[in-house]
Parts: sequence; C-alpha cells; structure tokens
Amino acid sequence: MERKTGHKESEADNKIVRAITSTTCVMLLAKLLAMVRSMLQARVFGAGADVDAFTQANNYSIILFSTVAYALCVAAIPLFTQKLLADREGCRRTANRLISNTLVLILLATFVLAVLAATGGLEGAFSQEETARLFRQCFLALLPALPVITLTYLFLGLFQSMGHYTLQGTLSFLYNLVLCAVLPLIGHRMSLSAYAGLTAACWLLQLAMTFPAMKKERYRFRLSVDLRDREYWSFLRTGAASVFNSSLFLLCYLLNTQFASGAAGGTISSFYYADRLYEPLTTTLIYSVSIVLFPQFSQQYRQMEPAEYRQHVVHVLKNTLLLVLPVSLLFAAFGTPVIQVLFEGGSFTHQDTLLCGEVFSLYALGMAGFFMLDILNKAYYAMGRTLTPICVTAGALALCALLNGLTRAFLPETPQLLAAGTSLAFLLAGIGMYAGFARRGGCKMPIKQLFWGVLFSLFLGGGAFWGYRRFLSELTSKVTLVAVCGGIGLVCLALYLVLMGPMVPTQIIWSKLKRKKAD
Repeated sequence: MERKTGHKESEADNKIVRAITSTTCVMLLAKLLAMVRSMLQARVFGAGADVDAFTQANNYSIILFSTVAYALCVAAIPLFTQKLLADREGCRRTANRLISNTLVLILLATFVLAVLAATGGLEGAFSQEETARLFRQCFLALLPALPVITLTYLFLGLFQSMGHYTLQGTLSFLYNLVLCAVLPLIGHRMSLSAYAGLTAACWLLQLAMTFPAMKKERYRFRLSVDLRDREYWSFLRTGAASVFNSSLFLLCYLLNTQFASGAAGGTISSFYYADRLYEPLTTTLIYSVSIVLFPQFSQQYRQMEPAEYRQHVVHVLKNTLLLVLPVSLLFAAFGTPVIQVLFEGGSFTHQDTLLCGEVFSLYALGMAGFFMLDILNKAYYAMGRTLTPICVTAGALALCALLNGLTRAFLPETPQLLAAGTSLAFLLAGIGMYAGFARRGGCKMPIKQLFWGVLFSLFLGGGAFWGYRRFLSELTSKVTLVAVCGGIGLVCLALYLVLMGPMVPTQIIWSKLKRKKAD
C-alpha cells in the first residue's frame, strides 16, 4: 500500500513538473517576443519629450489596468475552481455575473478617465503645451483598450481554472507579432498618437486568443449584471488585496530608484535596465509555476482537511524551491555577462554594464524570496484569507524602505546595494511566511532538503561567479560569452541534479530508473 501511495505521489509530482515545464517554455517565448517588440519600438521612436508623453499615457492606462486586471484574474481563479467542483453550469453563471459586473465598473472608470483627459485634468506633469497635448491624444487613443483588457484577463482566469495553463503565455503572441511586423515596415511614418491607437486595437488580438479555449469548453459569455451580489463584492475585496500583493516588486523598485536619485548619473538607468531583464525572467519562471499550482490549491483546499492542505502546500513549495534556488544563484553569478550581451553597445558603455550587472545580480539573489511570497499568497487566497498576505507584503515593503534608507545614509557611494535591500526583504519575508504557514498547521518543515539545496546552489553559484571573474571577465565577444557562460550554467545545473539526487522533484528519469530497478 505504501509503495502504491508513493508511486501515486511521484506520478503527481511528475505531472505537475511537466505542466510547469510546458507553461514556462510558452511564457519564455512570449517574453522574448515582447522584448523584441520593445527593442523595435525603441529604435523607431527613440527617446525624448514626445516619447515620455506616450510612455506616461501608456503607464496610466495599459500598464496600470493590465496590473489590476491580472490581479482580478488571480482573485477569480479560486472562485471559479470551487464552482467547477460543485456545478459546471453554475460556474458559467458565476463567470457571466462576475465578468459583467466588472465590465460595468471598468466602463464607468474609462468614462471618468476620458472626461479628465479631455478637460486637461491629467496633464500636470507636462509643462509644455505641445507635450501635454500629445499626452492627451495618446491617452484617449489607449482608453478603448481598457474594457478589452478586463475581458481578456477575466476569461483567462476562467480558463486557467479549467486547466488551460499555457493560455497566459500564448495570449500576447499575435499582439506582439503584429506590432513587430508593423514597426519596421511603417513605424517611422506613424505618429505616436497613431501608434497608441494601434496598440489599443491590437489588444483585440489578445482577447481573440481566448476564443479557442472558449470553443473547447463550450462557454458563451452572456451579459448578466447584478451589482447587489454579495459574492461579487467579496471577490472584489480579494482582488484589491491581490493588486497590492502583486505590486510588491514594482513598489520596491520605485523605492530603489527614489533612494538612488542623488547618486551619479546613469544609476537610475542601470536600475531600469536591470528591472527590464529581471521582470520577464522572474515572471516567466514564477508565474509559470503559480499558474499550474493555484487552481490545484483551490481544489485541494476543498477536498482536504486544513492541516493536510497546509502540508500539501509545504511539500509542493519545497519541491519547486529546489528548482528555483540554483537558477537564482546562476543568474546572480552571470549578471554582468547577461547585461553585456543584451545591452552593451552604442551609448551603453562598459561602465554602465558593470553597474547594471551588479544591480541585476543582487536582484537575482532575492528570486527565491519573491517566489515564496507569490506562491504562499496564492495558497492563502485559495483559503479565502487575504489579511496575512497584505500584512506580509506591507512588512516586506517597510523593511525594503528601511534597508534602502540605511544604505543611502551609510553607503551612499554604492547605490547598487539598494537592490540588495530589496532581495534581503524578499528573502526574510518569504522565509517568515513559509515558516508561519507550516507552523499554523503543525506541519513538518523540510529543513534537511532545503539546507542541502541552498548549500549546493551556493557552492555551484559561487564557483560559477569565481570562474567568470577569474577567467572570463575580460572577454568582449558576445558570442563567446553566450557559449561559455551558457555551457557553464548547464553543467552546474546538471551537477546540481546529480548532487541532490531524488530530492529534486524533476526526476522523471529518476522515478523511471527506480521502477526498472524494482522490476
């Protein structure tokens, strides 16, 4: 019986790992395509006051509402998952009502923003009339995308709860492909306001990417507004907490740049470029894991006893942490060559590379903490509890501000250490939240496995960093850097798998070898 139970657990772990792997690959392709789009956009429009106006309009509309809509998507998944377990048709009715109510609120917010923009109420940051006018034009051109963004992400939440894990990765494929094709062909002949309109229109392509899942699940959206629904307002409270928690790194990044504002020129730009690289790397890995695990957490919480559910989360988080730790340390070791390959050239000097590489490396050290916070937040959401994630997020943000203040006061000549404060805040908050989650359920912490995972990751990451600084730091060929550092990274990961052995949850090969040996 024990052997059968162990075999089932191993198969379940392998199934989760395969789902995470496929989701990660799809999201990685999407992030790479988005990076190409950003590079083309920079080459076509460059930088300046006009681009600042477009960027601010985009920040206040597309980026802001994408963050809010994704947070609402996260908050909706447990609700949809629970309804699916009880009644599939009931889940569809709940989805119609939730999406309809949110759409009404977003349309109202869009109308208010349009009035404010048309009357000049959002142009205080721009002193020149021409720049303010361009901001207004771009902002109004982008506003029609806001209801589309809302529909897209709420449909995403519904279909992820039904097991369409790779949908989030494929969502932006057509959107980015069209913009990548348009920018080099006619981008130089487009005004920024026209490009803003094109960007808004292309969000229809992201909405269209949900249609295959809609057809497969035989779901038809029907407008069903009921703003008196108590369940809906409970969902909005969870969504508000999700918005705050999902913005933690963004808020810490803004703190870093604020405290670095008095440093030498180029420091804030170094933080910006490090963030542009860190964000897609972490979201590709971390969100790929959470996309698969979050709906399962909601199902397990309804089917298990509370203590059993907590033990399940502790076990799953341990397995996935053992994967994140070596990746985090290797990114930290190779931060400088990664920045050199991607950004160095033209006005971006080697000195810029060194500073930006240090910032990125220090951010990468906190990846495991960021991962723990994200997964445990979702484990609490599945339980219908939002207070603990809010308190932990607020604590991490306060600790980051404190560490940044100390760095600014005592080490003003090393502003890159501001990134270390962010990573340390993430790690301490993540460890505390993990231990608290396990202790409340009387769960046994997997201290031994995590100890060896941290030790081997530090050993391999430190060895890779020493090897780079000792033998590779003088290399200038980007092709050579990619080949050598990539090869070292793969060797280190393979060695980590060998050293950790059966403790690593990716051992589909290990489990097959064990079965053959047993047979």
